This record gives sequence, C-alpha cells and structure tokens, in this order.
Amino acid sequence: MFKTLGGQLSVVCGAMFIIAAVVLSHWYMQSSEQLANQVKQDLHKDLAHHIVYDDVYLKQGIIDTEKLKQAFHTQMLLGPEWEFYALDVKGRVLAYSAPPAVVKLSHINLSPVKHYLAENALPIYGDDPRTPGKRKIFSAAPITNEQGQLTGYLYVIVGGQKLDSLYTQLSQNKWLKDSALVIFIALVFTLVVLLFAIRVITRPLSQLSEKALAYVNNDFARLSQVGNTGYRSKEIQNLEYSFINAAEHIKRQLKQIKNTEELRRELLSHISHDFKTPLAALNGYLETWMISEPSQRSEKLIGSALKNGNQIVQLVDQLFELSRLKSGDIQFTPEPVNLVELTYDVIHRLQLQADQSQVDLTVESAQSDLMVVADIAKLERILVNLIDNAIRHTPTHGRVKISVKPEQTGILVSVQDNGKGIPDAEISKIFEPKFQASNSEKSSDNQGLGLSIVQHLLQLHGSHVEVDSETGKGSCFSFNLQAC
Repeated sequence: MFKTLGGQLSVVCGAMFIIAAVVLSHWYMQSSEQLANQVKQDLHKDLAHHIVYDDVYLKQGIIDTEKLKQAFHTQMLLGPEWEFYALDVKGRVLAYSAPPAVVKLSHINLSPVKHYLAENALPIYGDDPRTPGKRKIFSAAPITNEQGQLTGYLYVIVGGQKLDSLYTQLSQNKWLKDSALVIFIALVFTLVVLLFAIRVITRPLSQLSEKALAYVNNDFARLSQVGNTGYRSKEIQNLEYSFINAAEHIKRQLKQIKNTEELRRELLSHISHDFKTPLAALNGYLETWMISEPSQRSEKLIGSALKNGNQIVQLVDQLFELSRLKSGDIQFTPEPVNLVELTYDVIHRLQLQADQSQVDLTVESAQSDLMVVADIAKLERILVNLIDNAIRHTPTHGRVKISVKPEQTGILVSVQDNGKGIPDAEISKIFEPKFQASNSEKSSDNQGLGLSIVQHLLQLHGSHVEVDSETGKGSCFSFNLQAC
C-alpha cells in the first residue's frame, strides 16, 4: 500500500494533518490562555493600589502581620480567586492569609513586579508562593510610609489555587468531555474526507498506469480510449491526452520501422531475383568476348553486355526510387509548371524509342499555357513512365496520343494507346510491383515497376491514376492535377 502514490500521499497528508491539528490546537489553547490572562491582568491592574489605599496601615507604610492576615482573609472572602501577600523591599514574604504549610516560597522574585509597576506590556507572570516553579498573573502596588520611603509591596495573585481547583473539576465535567469527543470526531471525519479526496485524485493516475501497462503488453498494438473524465482535474486529463499522443507517435514509428523492414526485405528479394538474369547475361557476353580470338571478338557482344549493364543500372534506380516512395523518404517541392511544354519535352525525349518501334506519338491540347502545381522532376517521371509503357505495349504502326485539357476539377492528362489492352480481371493488379499482364510480351527490359512508381508519385501530388482499357483495342491512363 505504501509503495503506491495514493498510499504515500495518504500517509504524508494524514501525518501532516495530525501534526497540524496538534500544533494548531496547542497554539489556540496557548493564545487563548495568553489573551485571557492579558484581559484578566489588565482588569485587575489597579486592585493592589486600591487595597493599599483603603487599608489604614498599608496606607501609612506599616506592615503589621497579624492585622494584615485578617484584612487579607476578608478580601479573599470577597474575591476567592485572589491571594494576597505583603512583601518587604527585598521580596521576602511578610504576611499572607493561609495555613503556614500552604505557602511554599518565602521570597518572591521582584523583577516581574518592577516590570509590572513600570507598566510594561501585559501579561506579566510572577512567582506563585503556593506552587514553586509555576508562574501566574498578578497585581502589585508599592507600600510607602508618610515620608514616601518604600517599605514593601502588596503582591496579589489573580487566579489562585481555588480557581485552579475549580478548573480541574470542570475539566472532568461530562459536557466538556462530550465537546472534546465531538471535536475529535470532527477531526477524524476531516481526515477521512482528505484521504477520500486523495483517492479520487490518484485513481485516474492508477488507471493511466494500467492503460500504459496494457498498451505495452499488447505490443503497442491497441490503446484503450479515454474513460469518463467528469471528476478528473484538467492536469490529469492533459497528462492522459499527452500519453495518448505519445502512444500514437510510438505506434506510427513502429509501423514505419516495420514498413522499412518490409521494404528492405522486398528490395533484397528484388535484387536477388531480378539481378540474376541480366548479370548472368552480362557475364556470359563478357566471358565469350574474353575467350574469343582477338580477330573474332565481335562488337555485338560488347553492345549486348552494355545493354545488360544499363538494364541493371535502370533496375537499381527503379528499386531504390520505389523504396524511397514507399517509405516516404523523398522530398516533394511543388511549383507552377507549364504542363503542355513539359509534355512536349517528354515527347521529344521518347521520340527515338517511338520511331524504333514505329509508333506515332501525338499531343493534343487546345491551349499552350495550362499551368499546374507540381514537382516538375516527379511530374516528368510520371509522363515518361506512362508514355514509355504505352509505346512498349503498342504494336508496330500503332498510335499513342497524349491529351492535356482543362476541366472543372483541374487539368486532365491522359495517355491513350491502341495496343492489346489489359484484361478486366488484371486491371486492379497492374500497379503492383513486377506485375505484367498475361497478354503482354515477357521482356527482360521491363521489370514491371514503372506503374507502381507512377502511382506513388501521383499520391504525392494528391492525385491518382484512372485506367480505362479494353482487350484488343488499347488502354487509356489518365490523372488530374491542380490548376495554378
């Protein structure tokens, strides 16, 4: 229990509450007693002066022990809480009204008496002749003769033994005991309420801890939702939302790590599988060239080897480009681009390939200043891959038409050919890496990565490819870009 935050707070707060209650109670009792003594002493400030003035002998400076005893006895009948003592100039007790065994001190410290007569701040405590070591409030007055010489002091204890005895009896009264019990119950109730409040405050922290532990035990796969927050403080709610955000961030990072690992395995798989054929061909051509007689070494072998080497370079570039696109590790810089001019640039770049395949390339656009927001390098890559794919799948004397026209949703680009087309059942698979349609010619020059790259590049532009194809009649690949 004491290892939990709630238990520790309960112990600490409970101990502090008890200590504070004891200290405050003690302070209250002390301050109350101090105030009561101050009021009582101030109220009886002139008591001793009046008694000296009213007594014939004390007024003349005469301290007659026997007569004073009688006078003190009469005064004590009038004020039972008073105790009277006549002192000489050195503080020796000369007269009092009490049995001899009751008075324990024969001398009184006159320093408090002098402070009192000097009218220093009250309360001032002096010796209690009947209780050595105990100090009480008093009233005092000097006793002087007719010549004005000091002959002693009248020293009056305010609140004597009779008053103490009465307080002791009252402290045993049932009403006082009941009052003390009520106060004790109130303190216990307050402590219970405090502990309950601590429980209410720390419960959400315990739930958050359990949620974090469950999240870890579930391998960061499932995070429970925020529960009822009606009684939770703003700070605890913010802590829970911060934990949820951190957990979601961890989940995204783990997903990215898993994706990176899958891409790494996929890349290794592609490299190990796709490099075998061109590497074997490259090595074969080079070995044939090496073992041939110098006079019989054909440039055709070197050309074939170069072709296979270029194919490997192209494959490596495509694989790494696709891996970077899938992992999101690629920079995207959009800017205004003249789409028609870029299309003509790509056509000029691929014109030689089209001429070798005897395919007619045309561009159709009613305007020459159609501007879009795009990354020019990546947009060029999209056009190259789509037009190259169309040329390769178009038969001799075929036609590939690139259309650029404005629409309400942006600028529509379409690449249309009159080739073999794509079977309906395979259209949804053509964007998968290394997929080739069943009716296409299998070629080592094409690894089936171009359309997958196009798809990922268009996603960066906030667009996608739409395919319209009919077997034996051709295909049309189109996409839409945001107009500038």
